[in-house]
Amino acid sequence: MLACMRWFMVLLGGVLIGCGITLHGQVALARHAGNEVENTFVLWRAIGRGTFYFQGGETRMALAMHEIPPEALDESDRAAWVLIVLGGVLAFSAPLVRRSKKSAPQPKRAR
Repeated sequence: MLACMRWFMVLLGGVLIGCGITLHGQVALARHAGNEVENTFVLWRAIGRGTFYFQGGETRMALAMHEIPPEALDESDRAAWVLIVLGGVLAFSAPLVRRSKKSAPQPKRAR
């Protein structure tokens, strides 16, 4: 039973680390897309917003990501770091869970 709990803790830690890294990557992509839109000429941005539905997928995503408030990106970045740290603690502390003395195998006595 304890081995199953250890295995589950390591699995859960890995899932949390993976979710945190994914969220951190999405936040980095949103910041990069927002910076690219910000560095675009004002007239091209206005044309892009006016013809939003006729634009390609990358342009539409960049324009939509530019509208995300920076506070939301900062909060998402903090949440990503919390997931990474929490997953690391779970994954690396799972092998440290000890067996109870009742379930530990008793050494055989010498004759």
